[in-house]
Amino acid sequence: MISRQVEILNAVFTPMHADGSVNFDRIPALFEHFTETGSQGIFLNGTTGECMSLTTQERLRLVEAWMAAKVSSKSKSKLIVHVGTTNLLEAAEMAKHAEQSGADGVSMVAPFYFRPKSTEEIVSQCAYVAQAAPGIPFYYYNIPSLTGVNFPLTEILELAPKRIPNFAGLKNSFNDLVDYQHALHASQQKHTLYWGTDEVFMMLYAGGNRNYVGSTYNYMYPYYQRMLKAYLQGDTATVMTLQAEADAIYRVLTIHNGIIAGKEIMRLIGVDCGPVRIPLQKLDQAGKDAIFQKLKKTSFFESVVSKKDQIPI
Repeated sequence: MISRQVEILNAVFTPMHADGSVNFDRIPALFEHFTETGSQGIFLNGTTGECMSLTTQERLRLVEAWMAAKVSSKSKSKLIVHVGTTNLLEAAEMAKHAEQSGADGVSMVAPFYFRPKSTEEIVSQCAYVAQAAPGIPFYYYNIPSLTGVNFPLTEILELAPKRIPNFAGLKNSFNDLVDYQHALHASQQKHTLYWGTDEVFMMLYAGGNRNYVGSTYNYMYPYYQRMLKAYLQGDTATVMTLQAEADAIYRVLTIHNGIIAGKEIMRLIGVDCGPVRIPLQKLDQAGKDAIFQKLKKTSFFESVVSKKDQIPI
């Protein structure tokens, strides 16, 4: 019997004003949208949130603003704060602040300027940051495409629990499916492994994965719900059809950086997050029109507003 228990966290966007400053006033509306998606939590200040383009003070204020929205709504959803940066002192400061603010966990990418040279070194760096927030879970965030740091996940899972008392698992945004499969088996459900590449959601579910973090859950959640429902009912034909429809939307995202296109899609569904911040490039009108016209050729606008196919997960 396949477990229905799935945990999906929205990797949320950082709302911006037209001039590129953070629009903190938009966060209550974004939190309301998040609660309507049906997902189980938020991954804050991650790649989707343009974390490395934000100042430390902005990241601290974003934690406070999202936590205030959570408290105001009396939501019990999970909120994990990404604190990774090239400066471990600031990462530790952000981790401490996240715990003091009431976050449910912290996560960090590997430092990517002076990069760790071994598994032992990255675990030691994680331990330094994790000890600043000892009372909440710590997750290693593996994204070699951006950090240039890549060690076998099984080695992380073997060493980190010995060095980090609050080590809880990891978030993996790297399409080495074999390495991730090894990690799933090695964890033996002792740790939580979040998959961070939305395009293979169903493939990973079939392989035993039950925890996900991603940006497309902000606007494509009905697709994943319908795919899961069809899979649990043994309707593989519908799963394949829905996956093909989702793939068509993923291809639209590749017109530009996925964050750039993602923010435009959010605007199109009425949840304006503003533009991206430099060094990412804002869309001109031609770029916006291209995304809209390509989305019109998919089932996106018919599917994202429908919640009738959602099932409890």
